[in-house]
This record gives sequence, C-alpha cells and structure tokens, in this order.
Amino acid sequence: MQWDAIENRARADLTVTTERDGEDIFLWEHSMRVAHNARCIAGLPEVCDVPPDLVAVTAAALYHEVGWIERLRSREIRRVELLIRPRTASQPEEAAMMLEQSLSDLLTRESLARALQAVRSLYDRDSESVEARIVSEADNLDEFGLLSLWLVIRRGIVDGKGVQNVIDTWKSRKEFGYWKALLDDSFQLPSVRAVAEERLDQLEDLMEGLELQHRGEDLAHITGSG
Repeated sequence: MQWDAIENRARADLTVTTERDGEDIFLWEHSMRVAHNARCIAGLPEVCDVPPDLVAVTAAALYHEVGWIERLRSREIRRVELLIRPRTASQPEEAAMMLEQSLSDLLTRESLARALQAVRSLYDRDSESVEARIVSEADNLDEFGLLSLWLVIRRGIVDGKGVQNVIDTWKSRKEFGYWKALLDDSFQLPSVRAVAEERLDQLEDLMEGLELQHRGEDLAHITGSG
C-alpha cells in the first residue's frame, strides 16, 4: 500500500490557499493527528476481536472533515472559519464523496467500502463500523489537552476575542462540569479516556499559568505585592 500517496492526495485536498497565495494547513494538521492517533488506537487489544482495516482507518481519518472544503468552495464559510462553526448534517456524505473521488484508485474495493462506511457513520454512536468507532475516538481525543487551545485561539481571533475570553471559557466549562460530561460522552475505550484525562490535567496547568501571566500576578515576588 502506498501510504505516502494516500497522505499526499489528502494533503492536496485539505490544504487551503490563503489570500496571499500561501498555505493554510489547519484542517490538514488536524486530520493528520487524527489519522496517527487512530492507527495507534486500532492496535489496542480492547478495540475488538477482529483487527480493523488500517487502510480504511487511515483514509477515513484523513477525510473525515473534508466536507468543510465543500462549504468553503460554496462560500458558505470563510477560510478562517474552518472547523470552528457548527458542522452541517450533509458534511459526512460530502466527505464520503470526496474520499471516493480522491482515493478510489489507491484503495482496494474492500478498504474503500469500509472507509466510506466509517466516514458516513462517524457520528453514530451505534455504528457497526469498527473503523468509525476508532476514528471517532481519535477525533474526540483531539478536543482534549493543549492542542485544543489552537482551535479556541483561532475562534477567538475570528470573533475578535482576547486572552480573557479564553480563560473565562475554560473556567465556565470547568464550573459547570462540561469536561466531565464530554469525557463520558466521547470515549468508549477506557485507555483512550485515560489519555484524555491526562491531557486535561496538562491543559489545566497551562490555563492556570496563562491566567497568572495575563493578570501579571507572577510579578508579585519582585514587587512585593501579593
């Protein structure tokens, strides 16, 4: 299997040209992380008795968000709004169509069929597709930890928000139990949930430091103020 060919095809489909003819790789980087994590998750003994199709897992992970590109082409969203606006009901089917168009010459018929099924049923918790369940776990994991800040910052820039909004959002979600609810709803595999919990702990440490520096409270030890 030509892994490089699959990834190169996906990168071409997921990289967006900026207004200055540069490259916006925001969507591509997210998809690559999900693909890497999905392959790792696929090797866990708790996944299933029958090994998943790793080619289908990779293809589905790389293309699971490509429906955003169609919204961009139709000018429904701006480039800077990729991944930060609500997902539409049609995006899974659009992603499946683009995956089939781009990878049908690189995947076997069976791997292609399983990848398409995974993309179409990714957000169905009762999906019978093991590849869908794996990609879903990997995609959900990307919402936890330090990497999730990049999405929050991008959203804040688009909406004209500042650092305080990032801090307030974090504290509000923590106060109302958002993260625990998301943990309970996002993961079926205990070992993946454990990684998500570790990432949340790391994010909490970072957010405490961010608030300290935003308020200038780390100057207390040199100014004598407390």
